[in-house]
Amino acid sequence: MSLLGYASKEYKDEKGRDYFFDNAKFILITLVVIAHAISPLKADIPEINTFWKMANTLHMPCMIFITGYFGKSYIKNGTVKTQRFVTYMVYYLAAQIAVTLFEYFVLKDYKIGKSFFFPRSSLWYLMCMLWWFGLMPYYYKIKPKLLLTFAFLAAFACGYDNKAGDFLSVLRVVNHFPVFLAGYYFKKEWLFKFRNKITQACAAVIMAGMAVWTYFNLDRIPNKIITSNFSYADSDLVSMTSTPTAFLHRVCFYLAAFVLCACFLLLVPRGKAVFTKMGSRTLQVYILHRFLYLAETAFLWYEPFEGSLKGALEMAAIGFAVTIILAQKPFEYPFMLLGKITLKPFEINSEEKVKV
Repeated sequence: MSLLGYASKEYKDEKGRDYFFDNAKFILITLVVIAHAISPLKADIPEINTFWKMANTLHMPCMIFITGYFGKSYIKNGTVKTQRFVTYMVYYLAAQIAVTLFEYFVLKDYKIGKSFFFPRSSLWYLMCMLWWFGLMPYYYKIKPKLLLTFAFLAAFACGYDNKAGDFLSVLRVVNHFPVFLAGYYFKKEWLFKFRNKITQACAAVIMAGMAVWTYFNLDRIPNKIITSNFSYADSDLVSMTSTPTAFLHRVCFYLAAFVLCACFLLLVPRGKAVFTKMGSRTLQVYILHRFLYLAETAFLWYEPFEGSLKGALEMAAIGFAVTIILAQKPFEYPFMLLGKITLKPFEINSEEKVKV
């Protein structure tokens, strides 16, 4: 039994797929879609702003943490499965073209950039995965303590660079790399060793306490630190603004994100739940829902819901429905077809692996 609902006592399907992580991914992608749906409404509604800050501090860091956890499966016995990198590259290129065409022909945005080096919309996540998986053969042999220390120091330092930005998603690549590494080195046995009704209750209390603190300190939490793609100088900081202490905002973000991730994972159902299968299709939801969000902000569909908590809750309900719809099997087919694309010499490597 979990605080998030009933789940069966079986932990894996017949293919060995872990229900726990699919459950976590479905909940996280739901938070992603809902947070994007209500984002235009957060400025005037403190409760919605609180939810937005909490959700964004949790969902992408935790999703990246889980991505890192499964990253270790692409390296075995000193070899790398290179086809995964190729698949992410294909997804990125196809999505980048699709989003650009959508913005140009549907939204009539004729001033948009058309470079593949500047990820459109939320495609920064795919770009980050290209970096992390592409460089894995070069960093996976480094001692964990050394690499984690370097990753955190690099993240603290890059915020001082006013020129780094969305080009190749460099800032997000560096800022989220420590979270990816934490997942890469994580063993789920560490979590389940301490998972019980007492720790679950504590996790729920901690998350509630953080929500209350956030509600009463909204102006002190800079959104641009949470989104992780701005320098300190461009992040609208209201405290710790001097140059020597600006990096403390990034420190606070990591602390909050890791605490929320730990609490969240303690509460996620471990066995099969009604939404488990949809958790295996989160990438398609992540990519496809952005088209609706772009249209929402372009055509101002959110205006009838502005100004009231009731309207924001209705938008959240729409976001939840969108998640359910986009996680269905028919929307998976394009990604299955794209996933079958192989590029020589990677076609052989995907089976025989490439030595590092």
